[in-house]
Amino acid sequence: MYVVKVFHGYINKDGHRTRDKTPTNLLLFSTREESEHFADKIGGHAKKLKEVSKN
Repeated sequence: MYVVKVFHGYINKDGHRTRDKTPTNLLLFSTREESEHFADKIGGHAKKLKEVSKN
């Protein structure tokens, strides 16, 4: 699973930036290609969910 990181936060399910790293609240993508495509559109970058949950 992948998430999109922007500035000092992540994109949540509502499409807003949040600093909350809870996987149930984040917008999740099943493949890296999907997350990178979305991230390119909004100016963020894709990050693997395992990396996020360690922080």
